[in-house]
Amino acid sequence: MILQRYFKILAKSLFALALLVNPSGSLSQTGRETRDTSSQNKKRLERFEKQVDDLRTLLKIPGMSAVIIKDQKELWAKGFGFADLENRISATPDTVYHLASITKTFAATLIMQLVEQGKLNLDEPMSHYSNDFKDDSVKVKHLLSHTSEGTPGERYQYDGSRFDYLTAVIEKKFGKPFLEVIVETFFDPLGMSSSVPFHNIVDEADKRGASLGKEKLDRYRKNLSRLSQPYTLYGDRDIIHVWYPPKDFIGAAAGLLSTVLDMAKYDAAIDRHVFLKQETQEKAWTAFTSNSGQRLPYGLGWFVTDYHGLRLIWHYGHWGTGFSSIYLKVPEKNVSLVMLANSEALADHQYQVGEDITNNVFACNFLRLFVFEDAQGRRLPDPRWKQGTEEFSSEITRLSKQSGGYAYDCERNSQTALAKWIEHRRKNAQKPVRLDRRILEAYVGQYQYEEPPNRIFTVSREGNRLFTDMYSRNHKLELFAESESKFFLKVAPRRQVIFIRDDRHVTHLELIAVEGWTMRAKRIK
Repeated sequence: MILQRYFKILAKSLFALALLVNPSGSLSQTGRETRDTSSQNKKRLERFEKQVDDLRTLLKIPGMSAVIIKDQKELWAKGFGFADLENRISATPDTVYHLASITKTFAATLIMQLVEQGKLNLDEPMSHYSNDFKDDSVKVKHLLSHTSEGTPGERYQYDGSRFDYLTAVIEKKFGKPFLEVIVETFFDPLGMSSSVPFHNIVDEADKRGASLGKEKLDRYRKNLSRLSQPYTLYGDRDIIHVWYPPKDFIGAAAGLLSTVLDMAKYDAAIDRHVFLKQETQEKAWTAFTSNSGQRLPYGLGWFVTDYHGLRLIWHYGHWGTGFSSIYLKVPEKNVSLVMLANSEALADHQYQVGEDITNNVFACNFLRLFVFEDAQGRRLPDPRWKQGTEEFSSEITRLSKQSGGYAYDCERNSQTALAKWIEHRRKNAQKPVRLDRRILEAYVGQYQYEEPPNRIFTVSREGNRLFTDMYSRNHKLELFAESESKFFLKVAPRRQVIFIRDDRHVTHLELIAVEGWTMRAKRIK
């Protein structure tokens, strides 16, 4: 069942044709004028912009947008690169992106509202909301803190699919669908007019959005026209146009679409305690403690990190490929950063070293410039990111000695993560072999999966290239040969396609995942 559900999600995703683009060329940047900033802040923002674009280029991120919020006001917002490479549409602060798991912070806020109003107890068993929980051992707080697996409350293990069970809690307590609660609690009151509840809201309006009304649906349709295209990096240079995340998904774990400017409104409202009293918000921002008394890295819907005496509140969004995001708050300094990108690289690279936000190169630059320079009372020089790891390390050692106490450990760790991420991509890129078109022609035909969804798809040939629409009827993706019978997908490098034949003909096709599952399709024509 898990494999079928996973494949069903993949089957609904859209693939675009491969496009090789070198983003290190001249990419336009579109931004807003900085507002009421001091001369010092303007210089910091100029430095930050350069660092962001240098790092974006290194990670081959086609487009991204960012905003800094200071004292509950937008300090700066800017777009970098392209929201749509093929059509050369620039990314701006108004570009729409998938938030992915940053949606969890909205859901957590709703749960804590219910707690604050006395309508929900965090110790309530999840068995009251889903038959998937066979006893009362898993509580609401365990899902909210990612401690529900194994012995509930004993260890942290991030799991978006389990977090999504909180959708049922929210819908039962509010008495309406999750998307309506989101619109009525956040989007409409805050004027988040560029945000969209989920990708397919317009197409599924009759089923899931009719109650929102024509005016909102028309606005969502307009917003979706500004939705960024998704991309991934194959090897260390090929930028590939990939599929959108599941378009019909909306729940506590993921699904919302927004802009950095709308997220700035959301951030300011959080700090003004529009949704929660200060003591309730603090509870959500307190690291969860395990049954054995161990401090864990997650609170109630938010990551919590202690870093050099400062508390960092943060979350990331990561769909696997195509989109990622980071949201970082430093409550003691009243400053926040939101960054959204049309590539997984924004958030993905930090996991080469570890989950923590201090392994993210963009976050480290933000913290040095807008938090630690004030704490040190002096300018902390920017490292040159376009160096090799050895040269970078030597420069960091030198800068640390000159900085009067700032260790540059965040920069050192995050640069290591960046370099490892790029090297991992390079090492895992396969080189296709060239096959005679007669061999390719033998694979052309129609195939049908032997298990649900039992869908029929095609394999076609164009010259010396082989294509399939196995993931979506509307979009073809190219199959690259690694041998006469084995092929790989640049858009999904953890998948392999194998053609199986008898003495005379190709009879089957197998889609094999590195995770261990196989989908088999019979050739029917």
